[in-house]
Amino acid sequence: MSDLEQRLQTLEAESAIRKLKAQYLNACDAKDPEAIRACFMEDAVIDYPPLGEFNLDGLIQIFTEMAVNTNIVDTHQAHNAEISIDDDTATAKWNFSYSMYDPDSKNYRLLTAFYHDKYQKTDNGWLISYTRSEPRSVVDGSLDGDVKGNWIKA
Repeated sequence: MSDLEQRLQTLEAESAIRKLKAQYLNACDAKDPEAIRACFMEDAVIDYPPLGEFNLDGLIQIFTEMAVNTNIVDTHQAHNAEISIDDDTATAKWNFSYSMYDPDSKNYRLLTAFYHDKYQKTDNGWLISYTRSEPRSVVDGSLDGDVKGNWIKA
């Protein structure tokens, strides 16, 4: 393979991984567990402190309990990706921002973290094989006026 072909293959892989991460985060915002499931390998490991480490079924279960079956409105955004491609595998570090509002309690949360991901190229395209969230900051508050921030030292 020529250098140009290799560089093009790397750019295509990076683009596909960026799209995959966007699909995952948009599926979270849409409260769509099946679209979330489609982003992961069946044997994926998900480590989201302080929620814990679990498999794909565990992720879908906790997501359904905490988001799908609630009135919570939230947004998930990842940016500043550092993606490394190695043939049919890849790693990435993402800067993550999350905001949540619960219209029932009037509480909100602003959270930042780093995602540390691993990806596998499959016959169905790139999929997430491992993801770990490294919390950085949490700001909890209420529209009634109370705000509490917690900055986490790395």
